[in-house]
Amino acid sequence: MPKEEKDKKTIPTIVTTAYSNYLVTDLETLKNSKGESLDTKPVTALCRCGNSKMKPYCDGSHEEKGLNELKKKDRIKDEVKKYEGETITIYDNRGVCSHDRSCVDLLPSVFKKEGRPWIDPDGAAPEEIINTIEKCPSGALSYGFGDRRYQEFGHELGITTSKDGPLKVTGGIKLKDDRGSKAECEEHYTLCRCGHSKNKPFCDGHHIDEDFKAD
Repeated sequence: MPKEEKDKKTIPTIVTTAYSNYLVTDLETLKNSKGESLDTKPVTALCRCGNSKMKPYCDGSHEEKGLNELKKKDRIKDEVKKYEGETITIYDNRGVCSHDRSCVDLLPSVFKKEGRPWIDPDGAAPEEIINTIEKCPSGALSYGFGDRRYQEFGHELGITTSKDGPLKVTGGIKLKDDRGSKAECEEHYTLCRCGHSKNKPFCDGHHIDEDFKAD
């Protein structure tokens, strides 16, 4: 696609309230965890209650019991912590972590499952740390040098369903809800679709505890 056409490309918008599904306008790219393309419409309705029999699409199942997608008081608060190393600084917001595990699986010398602090910015070369952080789908992790912080990594515009997990939103898709929710990084973030997150609309990893199945 020529640059001028790409620049004019309409950016999709996700519209939701505490009592409604995800309505995504102008979405062209929707994929499953295998990378297969899924159908979209001018307004694509996606499930957020976890009960649809047509996942990732909404089938109206939420209307039976109703939705109450307010944030819980006992959630992990949105708070960015800095872990400064000799060369690189790692930023972390536990409140929006989707527990994808790519960090602890790929670089356990830096991202430690046990022990405190759980991040050691001197545990690997900066290049390895950057490559790992760029795989974080939720935007919980970012990095910096000096006073400059890097959060956007050039992800493709679209939404991908993760297997048994959240919606991975990438490329700067706008999010509008009735509570003014803001992603830690608007270029990529994860949205709850199991219905159990305490930090809705964002995923906080509760799909693992609830043994959520989808995709």
